[in-house]
Amino acid sequence: MKNLLRIAAPLGAYATLVISTACGRAATADVPAASNTSGDVVFETASPKFAYVDVETVSVSNERTIAMMPAQVVLDEDHTVRVYSPVSGRIRALLVRPGDVVAKGAPLARIVSADFAQATSDLVKAQSASAQASASRTRAEDLFVHHVIALRDLEQARNDALQARAEEERAKQRVSLLGGGDGVQGEYVLRAPIGGAVLERLANAGAEVRPDATAPLFTISSLETLWLVAQAPQRDLSMLRRGAHLAFTTDAAPGRVFDARVSYVSDQLDPNTRTAVVRATLDNHDHALRAMVVGVGRLFAPDSSAHITIATRALVTHGDETVVFVEKARGHFERRVVVVGEDDGKTVTIRAGLEPGERVVTRGSILLGAEAERLP
Repeated sequence: MKNLLRIAAPLGAYATLVISTACGRAATADVPAASNTSGDVVFETASPKFAYVDVETVSVSNERTIAMMPAQVVLDEDHTVRVYSPVSGRIRALLVRPGDVVAKGAPLARIVSADFAQATSDLVKAQSASAQASASRTRAEDLFVHHVIALRDLEQARNDALQARAEEERAKQRVSLLGGGDGVQGEYVLRAPIGGAVLERLANAGAEVRPDATAPLFTISSLETLWLVAQAPQRDLSMLRRGAHLAFTTDAAPGRVFDARVSYVSDQLDPNTRTAVVRATLDNHDHALRAMVVGVGRLFAPDSSAHITIATRALVTHGDETVVFVEKARGHFERRVVVVGEDDGKTVTIRAGLEPGERVVTRGSILLGAEAERLP
């Protein structure tokens, strides 16, 4: 009996050591603490898994997606100007480069032009002739009062003064339309007609320019607004209206949604693609978008019934159920069954299971689904 006690004592101590070691390992393992029945997932405060989880607040929408169309961002032609030279001549100096932002009236180039020299010379001649004709009319009126000349001579002087004045105004108007410059040296200053960014410059110093050139010297556009152009299939035309809400997403601005309003729908279809051109105006005050960027445009229509919408990527399949993870507290995520409605690939309508204002996991929902499956 004493021998058995001697053996049992070390065995008991060894068992105690094994149990305590196992408990220590369990305490240090990074496993979620959660309810066995609800499938809740709880992260430790300092868990690195927080970096892979994004949470968004559930919102209520009165719109529904009716179409998704490939779309492209283009320049707003209402605020874009292609600048040509109104005179013939040779470019002496270029004053801007592509990418520069210029104000309205800013000088773009200096052009040595015989046309401009002729226009300013005509103005000087017209001003001199007008002044002389005006003086002659004044003398004729005085002579007529003193009965020195006949009425016919006075009328002729007045007519000459009117013609000279008209010629002066014509010459002045031509110089004004050209913009102005150093008329004595025949140097014309080409100026920006609008403010904006210089997108393209095809001019080179020393090159000859003409008013009838086919290629513009500069392209200037205000990038505060852009146009969004999409091709709508004929099956969606009945739902397209001016003022309709259009949301644009693109890989060029990840995570951003750009809202726009339809401003134009073409009256005829492309005979090859059987689609109509749809155009909307985009606000680009932060210059997040650039011309020729492509993406997807989602067309919305008003819906009489308010409904909850969330990102499609928030959904996780659990058996034959669809679930989402709702943030109850910092690091505490509740797995909840939802009933889904329309899904356009970006957003999904939730018919039951969520309330407005709740916070749902979007990025990282699959990670939480895997963590929940590990729960006992």
